[in-house]
Amino acid sequence: MKKGILFMVAVLFIFASVAVSTEEPALREISRYKAIRIPFRPPPPTMYYIPNMMVIKLSNSATEAAVTGPGTVAAKVPPCLNDLNKTYKVTTFEREFPAAVMSSENAQEEDLSRYYIVEFGKEFALEQVMSAYNRSECVVGVEPIGVHPVYEQFPNDPYFFSDQWNLYDSDDNDVDATDAWDLETGDAGIILGDLDTGLQYTSRDLGGTSPYTEGNVWINWTEYNGTPGVDDDGNGYVDDWIGWDFVHGASPLWPGEDGNTPDNEPTDFNGHGTHVAGIMGAITNNNVMVAGLAGGWGEGPANGVKLMACRIGWSAPYMGYEVGYVRMDFAAQAIYYAVNNGCTAINCSWGSSNTGGLGAAVDYAIANGVIVVAAAGNDGDSYPDYLGTRDDVVNVCATDSDDVLADFSDYGTWVDLAAPGVDILSTYSYHYNPNYIAWASGTSQAAPHVTAAAGLLKSYDSGLTAAEIVDLIIDYTDPIDHLNPGYEGLLGSGRLNVFKSLNAAVAPSVTVIQPNGGEVLYIGQQYEIIWEASDNVGIDSSLIDYSVDSGDTWTRIATLPGNPESYMWTVCGPPSTHCRIMVTCYDAVGRFGSDMSDEDFCPPYLSDDGQAVGGRGFVVTGEEQQAPKPYALYQNWPNPFNPVTQIKYGLRDDCNVRLTVYNVSGQRVAILVDEFQTAGEKTVSWNAGKLTSGVYFYRLEADSFVETRKMVLMR
Repeated sequence: MKKGILFMVAVLFIFASVAVSTEEPALREISRYKAIRIPFRPPPPTMYYIPNMMVIKLSNSATEAAVTGPGTVAAKVPPCLNDLNKTYKVTTFEREFPAAVMSSENAQEEDLSRYYIVEFGKEFALEQVMSAYNRSECVVGVEPIGVHPVYEQFPNDPYFFSDQWNLYDSDDNDVDATDAWDLETGDAGIILGDLDTGLQYTSRDLGGTSPYTEGNVWINWTEYNGTPGVDDDGNGYVDDWIGWDFVHGASPLWPGEDGNTPDNEPTDFNGHGTHVAGIMGAITNNNVMVAGLAGGWGEGPANGVKLMACRIGWSAPYMGYEVGYVRMDFAAQAIYYAVNNGCTAINCSWGSSNTGGLGAAVDYAIANGVIVVAAAGNDGDSYPDYLGTRDDVVNVCATDSDDVLADFSDYGTWVDLAAPGVDILSTYSYHYNPNYIAWASGTSQAAPHVTAAAGLLKSYDSGLTAAEIVDLIIDYTDPIDHLNPGYEGLLGSGRLNVFKSLNAAVAPSVTVIQPNGGEVLYIGQQYEIIWEASDNVGIDSSLIDYSVDSGDTWTRIATLPGNPESYMWTVCGPPSTHCRIMVTCYDAVGRFGSDMSDEDFCPPYLSDDGQAVGGRGFVVTGEEQQAPKPYALYQNWPNPFNPVTQIKYGLRDDCNVRLTVYNVSGQRVAILVDEFQTAGEKTVSWNAGKLTSGVYFYRLEADSFVETRKMVLMR
């Protein structure tokens, strides 16, 4: 996607709407909602570090005296740090990721259980303390904690046609939302992380009506229905029923802002996080103000993607006006929280540096198949911040309604694509007042369009991997280089087009016509295999495979260009009463669909003189067809595979079914099926994504039937 050098501390970026006048800038009012325009103001000139706090990573040798935080230093630190902690008057020594499991082996890219936040005496210089701890034998890494500014079907929502050009534009410089909504509007089972200044969940366009549990805001039902004051789900956060507020120790604060205590109230004072949330998932077609790109269709209850509120930023004064900041340790903790609570994608509309454990948290997200989307920045130059230097993060620049690069937007070869970011109308929180919408400009507005697109793609096809979703988003944009002379190759692949991405995600539809079960064929006979197939972008190739054991194993008999929909086959052995044909069609973008014969057919034996010999022993009789089939788990096909394979199984009765995949260490790597299913034969397609080559096991549990088979991923 891009190339870059990782910086320890990168140039900051800022969202255009960080600045809000102290006077309420109301422009017009409809019903009980007020619309305001947030002015673009220059960003604060620099980021800064927390002067008396840092993040350390313990070495393996320090794990025997593990900290059981979060908590104060007390007697919970490794003995090898006692002298240092005494010297520098350490008052806090706590787990940065409290739910991470301490282990002696690194099971993931980063063992997050070894990261700790340390607070020391204010009289000591940060550089001095970091250097001292870095020399300790039980510390393998020390990071400061950076603080960065935040970057600032037709629905019946009143402002949609008049003001939401980013979703519907008569000149077609939008993201083609209305076309995309014909395919997918969003699924309530998909979660997007809103890591920002909070989320005003009491906004009717986000949380619905009181008690705000039937809107598009994510609800942690275990905690909502649990015991107050108890960590019912064991994730390290008590009563986090609607997300979490990670902010504490923030200073200076805008009057009225909350900056002291982490808690389960991630409400948005600043407004930035609520604006970002509305772009992603404001309830669409509910006749309330604005539409969100993945907001579903209608209310009661809302059916769009769910927005997870993770408050990591706050309002602060700067030169007389209000700005928003985020802290990198809060961001790291929120990423870990979002990944563990099921987010598909995470939106990062704020500046970043590789401090406070952020790099390790992003590694954790990527390793767990979560998409990280970042705003490119608002300095109008080509210098990336930390997230911009990462090849595995999707970086987004901003365009206006003419598909021209916004004059404030950053750009460069490290940018992946562009999205609308000028005068974007969305939900807003004006100092906790939810009855606002606002126009705002910035790459902060561009990034959530892409995050929402990821949510729509996952809603449309839950089997898509993170890598596949990112490719579909980046590869199917509208070209805009010709509209931006001097910036050719610096705006990524083009401007986001959600409809094109969804359209490219459609897999071919395939139906085998013959042989489809019950046919009696003869070895050596010329027989026409016939199928039907269709695809929205065209079929590139067709594969035909033959099985003599009802689909347990397969042999390739033909590879054909395009979609001829028939193939003249010379019937081959060995003779069997359990023969099947499978046709698999690939489209031009690599998606595939397949179908096999519904029932077995059979070719009889050949006699010694080469003549076919018939017999009832090789005919699938009506009685045999009607007999109930037992439970069965068949060998996956193809095997070995790279990276997609199909797993077929049979159910004798209607029952609860669970199909899981494990690696050779016994760790579960995927749950393919976990639901009640009707009797019959089923086929599941599995994409191994970024898993490494090796042996894997798939296990079927259906009623009292349990069986495990082995498969091989070979890259």
